[in-house]
Amino acid sequence: MPNEVFEAVRTVLAVREYQDRPVPDDVLHRVIEAGRLSASARNQQEWHFVVVRDREGLRKLGSLVRTGPYSAGAAAAIVVACAKNEYAMSDASRAIQSMILVAWADGVGSNWTGFGGIEGVRKELGIPDAYDVLAVLPLGYPKREVIGKKNRKPLSEVASLERFGEPFS
Repeated sequence: MPNEVFEAVRTVLAVREYQDRPVPDDVLHRVIEAGRLSASARNQQEWHFVVVRDREGLRKLGSLVRTGPYSAGAAAAIVVACAKNEYAMSDASRAIQSMILVAWADGVGSNWTGFGGIEGVRKELGIPDAYDVLAVLPLGYPKREVIGKKNRKPLSEVASLERFGEPFS
């Protein structure tokens, strides 16, 4: 029996070039809902997602995020902010992965850009000082067909059964 979630995990790749085509509202809502529905420590949900679709806003994000200048060419972006405490970054990371996978399942590519401390983005979007901007997720339909094989270590090198070093098969 096919597992659509596993298929998304198996095939998702980072996308950095996008078609000049909008992402429909229902897809954006589904992606944001995936983040909102993610698990969090003590169910605190200490994240906030800012959706940017304005072309000038996307260009500004592209200039502010050193690892994501290609955000400027995306159809939309989700800025992921989280509270400044010991659990929020881990929780927001879970939400980010959920959003990337749901977007991918709808044919929309993305990539995690930035990693915390994106102060310029926080100020630009009026995000309160109590939050840290963890990431910006550009979203868009891939400019070219995304195919390829993931370069991952074999399962035997990253998983054990019962005790570290015991073969998992």
